Amino acid sequence: MKLVFCLFLSVISISAFAQNRVFVVEDSISGEYSSFSVDNFGRVYLCQEDVVELYYDQNDTVFTASLKSFRPTSMESSKSFRTLLFDQERSVLHFFDNTLTDLHGEINLVDQDIQQPILVCESFAGNNFWVLDGGMMRLIKLNKDLQFITQIENLVALFDHDELPSQMVEYNDFLYILIPNKGVAIFDIFGTFIKIYPTKATAIGVLNDYLLLQTGNKIEAVKNDAFLMAEFTYDIPPGVKAFYFSNRKVYFLLESTLLIGQYQKINSKK
Repeated sequence: MKLVFCLFLSVISISAFAQNRVFVVEDSISGEYSSFSVDNFGRVYLCQEDVVELYYDQNDTVFTASLKSFRPTSMESSKSFRTLLFDQERSVLHFFDNTLTDLHGEINLVDQDIQQPILVCESFAGNNFWVLDGGMMRLIKLNKDLQFITQIENLVALFDHDELPSQMVEYNDFLYILIPNKGVAIFDIFGTFIKIYPTKATAIGVLNDYLLLQTGNKIEAVKNDAFLMAEFTYDIPPGVKAFYFSNRKVYFLLESTLLIGQYQKINSKK
């Protein structure tokens, strides 16, 4: 009983922490961007149609790359030395370095015997990355030589839903796959399925030991020790299309701007 009470107090304390904080905008980048990412050094990568822009210290465009016929549906800069860009329609990905120089040229995943790649994300074990094959309903981890090093098949029951998975990210020993209107499928880094966390979230993210779930104008934080329930909630600006927590900053992508700021404590009047 005492343990339950202590846990209750802990949750109340964390909830109060979040509720007593408000998002304060410190900077912004104007533009109608489709996607973005942030690396561990605070460099911001923004994609607008077939052009990627790299910002540092927010206000300065350091590098720009024209992708021509390549239209990224997702991008990830979680590894500071490279950015992964994936074009789902063409089943093609590119890796760029931190000067937006293409590292390996166009990689066609269909040529690697992946029938219908729908999601791609980085893996923190070496230079590996994950691919979700919607055609065969399997998860595949590939190394830098594009060799299969992990393959989890027979995921039809898990992903047999009206909507295909829409987002995938690996962080802190877990792989998360968002299935719209169903939940988040959670795997370990070896591809072993753990559970479905039920949610109507439209986007997911990570922060330390928490899985972050965006629903409307709120982000719920779920501890990864058991994935039982949301421990606290952040209020976010209206119209957020994507978000990122990194380098003690928070990034919110809206229709015509990227907001950059922090959650700060509200000073209560005595």
